[in-house]
Amino acid sequence: MPLNRRAALEAAAVFVVALLYFRWQIGSWQGVPDFDGHYHLRVIQWIAHHGLWSDIPWLPFTVLGERGPDHHWLWHVALLPLAWLPDAQALVWGAAINGALTVALIAFVMRLLGVPAAPLFAVLAVTAGTLMPMRLMMLRTQNVAVIYMMLALWAMARERYKTLGVVAFLFLESYHAGVIIAPMAAIGCAVRSFTQRRFVVTPLVAAGAGLILALMVSPWYPRNLEYLMFHLFFKTPHSLLGEQVSSLIGTEWYPPGWTRLALDAWPAHLLLAAALGAAAFRRLRPDTWMAVGIALLSLWLYWQAARFAEYYVPFAALAAGLAARDVQVYGRRNAVAFAICVAVAASVGLVGAAQTRLMAADHLARVGEGLNERGRPGDIVFNSSWSDFMALVWWADTFRYVNGLDGHYLAFGNPARFALWLAAGAGVLDDPASIIRAAFGARFVVVAQAHGKLAEQLLHSPHAELRVRSASGWLFELH
Repeated sequence: MPLNRRAALEAAAVFVVALLYFRWQIGSWQGVPDFDGHYHLRVIQWIAHHGLWSDIPWLPFTVLGERGPDHHWLWHVALLPLAWLPDAQALVWGAAINGALTVALIAFVMRLLGVPAAPLFAVLAVTAGTLMPMRLMMLRTQNVAVIYMMLALWAMARERYKTLGVVAFLFLESYHAGVIIAPMAAIGCAVRSFTQRRFVVTPLVAAGAGLILALMVSPWYPRNLEYLMFHLFFKTPHSLLGEQVSSLIGTEWYPPGWTRLALDAWPAHLLLAAALGAAAFRRLRPDTWMAVGIALLSLWLYWQAARFAEYYVPFAALAAGLAARDVQVYGRRNAVAFAICVAVAASVGLVGAAQTRLMAADHLARVGEGLNERGRPGDIVFNSSWSDFMALVWWADTFRYVNGLDGHYLAFGNPARFALWLAAGAGVLDDPASIIRAAFGARFVVVAQAHGKLAEQLLHSPHAELRVRSASGWLFELH
């Protein structure tokens, strides 16, 4: 059977099995991991109703402004069919399909590169760490990032540099993480230069051309470039201003620490160690060294932020699979032993998925109902917790919110208002209702449970009236 056909059939089988598992696991959750997927679905629906190049309209005081760039644009467009499904089904099936496509593509690329037992190594690529496959079962863009990274490595391995440029272009149009193509291409240049005994820069030129073109053809240019710089240089705790501001990003962006790094992905570490150990027995091919280099790059990123386990685990598995190809260690005689090892390693990720910490699926639902009943489209809502934005825009998407996506979006978009936002949440303003109304033009205030002092102040204010009290928070209307 031709290799391409075999790879496609294997990938289709892997897709079906992964889809069934992901759909079952997501359906068994009594809650949701977070509301990021809900936010993405709202953007998809917004595009379906307002046009392909739709702005992000919900955070006018932040770095996004009144007409914010959509840095997930092409990924959102690719998921447009979800806009015609009922919300509940779109969320569940969208997440399951998103994850299953990732596993299938990994299996496809592995088979094209000659990895033995490619489907089993593909299983390792999404299970050899506690955070995997849980992160693949979220309607988020880490899935498409893994897909593009795998395709980029395949293009460099086959020296198809025009394809690499196209992949870079599509990646950055789909997600700001596309910039990782640049260091990946640099690794490809280093490997090719060493093996060919000459200075090779073609991978970096091709990737750079694709990235630059993706920035320039955007309708948000040059604001999309400014937003990309903000994402690159002000996203991690190390890059933010002060401990208080550093707390205003998701916990996934914090370093895992050495102990967690070692224990959460120990199967992936063993896979990478096996790939490096194989070099002692046989000369590894260039694509294997590329995979090892990208795995080491991803491990460094993982050490910087826990979320990068989603890059490290797949490339550690790919490096091990390519090394197994090079040393010809895999054969039918040891297939059973290998399958047992895969089952043990995969249990790490599968158990992690089953033990995922979940939020209530109706978080802030009553608050959203209150906003929809009393508010008008375009009203400003002061949300005391930036992390509530995704749930609020899910339940009430015709309003504009003070802060969201990450807390430092407001800090860098409007420092003066950010200072007032912090002070209000801390409960240190003398008359928060009047100040919030004057400074933000807000008609409503959504107070998170963590900000009980602010809620108490508003309860006793003559300028605010309680509309909703729920387990998720309070909704006040300002006069």
